[in-house]
Amino acid sequence: MNCGATQALAALLLLATPMAAQAARPKPPAAFTIAISPNGNPYLPVMVKNATLNIRIALSYDQGLVLNPAAVQRAGVKPFPIIGKFSLDNTPFASGKTVIRFNLGTATPQGLPGRKVPIAWLETPTAADADGILPVGSLSADRIDIVRGDTPPGSQTFVIPKKGKGEAMIRTRIGGEEVNVSLELNIPTTVMNARAGAALIKAGMASRVAEIGYWRPFPAVSLPMQSLAGKPGLTIAGLPMRRLSVRVSESEARAIDAQARGTSTAKDDEDTITVAADRKQRRGRDPWLLIGRDVLDDCSRITFDRPGERWVLTCKFG
Repeated sequence: MNCGATQALAALLLLATPMAAQAARPKPPAAFTIAISPNGNPYLPVMVKNATLNIRIALSYDQGLVLNPAAVQRAGVKPFPIIGKFSLDNTPFASGKTVIRFNLGTATPQGLPGRKVPIAWLETPTAADADGILPVGSLSADRIDIVRGDTPPGSQTFVIPKKGKGEAMIRTRIGGEEVNVSLELNIPTTVMNARAGAALIKAGMASRVAEIGYWRPFPAVSLPMQSLAGKPGLTIAGLPMRRLSVRVSESEARAIDAQARGTSTAKDDEDTITVAADRKQRRGRDPWLLIGRDVLDDCSRITFDRPGERWVLTCKFG
């Protein structure tokens, strides 16, 4: 899930974080290792109230356990009385208004101490491959190693400072914009929102390509993306960029697709943000970019270093 699809939910989860931090916790282990599954994601069995759930471990957001509705029922989690439910408009989770429910609870991953975390769920599933999603920063260990295979000879170590204490995101500057960058193993290619794409294009680091695809951050959610061609040697946060896509509106996607066939006369929807938007128009979410498996598949180990407030990647890029 940092960024575009997780930012709205992250705001909710962080509301409960100060309360969760007050709970006494045993001292975390120095290191904890998770091997990835055949689909490229790490998973752990996690005990939540009355059930042990199959949970995907995410790298791209900071706090909170996000559950599918069926897992909520199995675990017996109830929303906070009175304040444990609210609605949001214009979210990536579903068309129209989205209802979010939440509470606090203890999540106990297999092999680790339990930890009090915010728990949230929607009316529709957020994970097709698991019962829910838990960020790596919610695991009670000083260092979490995601092992993706044997380290090949000639690999290099990439040390990337995190945005700040307790955060998973990375902050970098692209042209005149500060961009929030996250690592995301659950997407095949690198994706970004319109403001990040506009910053890349304005800085001469990428150009638009008349090719449309779809990003599917959640079941039943398909968001149109336009491909970008990065200039040779382009790196972001020190990592080489491979396959880039930028978020566009449905109407713009149709126009681009038609233009590629030489038949378009459609105008862009004035209510949506496009990668050509004037930077002075401060509409939309902050610039974000999710680095996907097009880059991370070349990394044999990804380490979340909590004391060092950094990510450490061992990679061999061809």
